[in-house]
Amino acid sequence: MEGIHETDAPSAAETATDRGKPAPEGLPETGRRVAEQRMYWALVDRAYAIARGSTALDAWAEAVPKLQASWRLLKEKYGREEQPEPAPQADGGSWRGKGGRSLDAASNAEIDLGYARIREVGENVIGPAILRLAAEDPTRTLAGFDRRIKGVDRLKEKIADRMRSKGRSATEALAQISDVVRFTFTYDETAYTDGVRKDLERLETAGFTQVERRNTWTSDQYKGINTQWLEPQSGVRFEVQFHTQASLEAKELTHQAYERIRTVTESTPSTERETAELKLFQDRVSSVIPIPPRVSDIDDYPPGGH
Repeated sequence: MEGIHETDAPSAAETATDRGKPAPEGLPETGRRVAEQRMYWALVDRAYAIARGSTALDAWAEAVPKLQASWRLLKEKYGREEQPEPAPQADGGSWRGKGGRSLDAASNAEIDLGYARIREVGENVIGPAILRLAAEDPTRTLAGFDRRIKGVDRLKEKIADRMRSKGRSATEALAQISDVVRFTFTYDETAYTDGVRKDLERLETAGFTQVERRNTWTSDQYKGINTQWLEPQSGVRFEVQFHTQASLEAKELTHQAYERIRTVTESTPSTERETAELKLFQDRVSSVIPIPPRVSDIDDYPPGGH
C-alpha cells in the first residue's frame, strides 16, 4: 500500500478555493478551527470523488491514502498522538491498566488462571485445526495468525470495563468475551460469498459448534462477517472473522477510532464532538468498501438474535 505523501492533502489555499473561504493564516483561533475542519472534510470529499469515477476496487485503492491522511488529521486535532499512557502494572497481585482501569488481586488472579487455560486450548487444539482447515483452499488467506491470541493486558482492559459498566464478576466477564482466541480469513470479492459458506461447513466438519454469526455488510461502520464457535471438549469459545482484503484494511484503519468511541467514559461537548466525528469517519471509510456479490445470502445465526 502506498504511503501518505504531503501532496495527498490539499493546501490551505486549495481548500479555501474549494469551499469559497479564505485560507486559515492569520485567523483568530475559532476561525482557524473552522478552517481546519473544512480542510479535513475537503480531503475526505476528494477521496469520494475518486471513488465515483472508477471501479469499486480501484476506488478503494485510490481512496485509502486520502482516508489515512484524514485519520492523521483527526488524531492531531484531538491530540491522540500526544497522550501516551503508562504500561499496565502489577502491584501486590492487583493490576492497573490504561485509562485508570484496575483489578483487585483476587479478580486479577481469576483472570490469569482463566486466560492460561484458554490460551492453552487455543494454541494446542483450535489453532492447529484452523491451520489444517486453511490448507484446504489456497485461494484465500488466513490473515494475522501470529495475533491469534489476544494479549492479556488488552483482555484485562475489556474485563475491567465490563465489571464496571455491567456489574459482572471477573469470571463472568471473561466467559462473555469470545475473541481471546481469534482468526481471520480473507477472500477475493468475487469468491467471498461461496468461500465463506465453504469455510463455515469446514469448521462444522472439524467438530466445532457455531454459536453466533453476524453479517454486517449492510452496516455503516463495519463490514464483514463475524462468527463465534465452541470447541466442544474444553468449552472454549473463539472467533472467526471473514473479510475481503478491502474490508480488513478498513477495519484496521478504523480500529483506533472504534476503540476511542468504545472507551469514552465522560460526556462533555468536546467528547461528543469527537465521538460524532469519529463515527462519521468510520461511515466514510465503510462506504467506499466494495460489496461482494450475493453477500446478503449469508444469514445471521441464530436468525434475528444478537
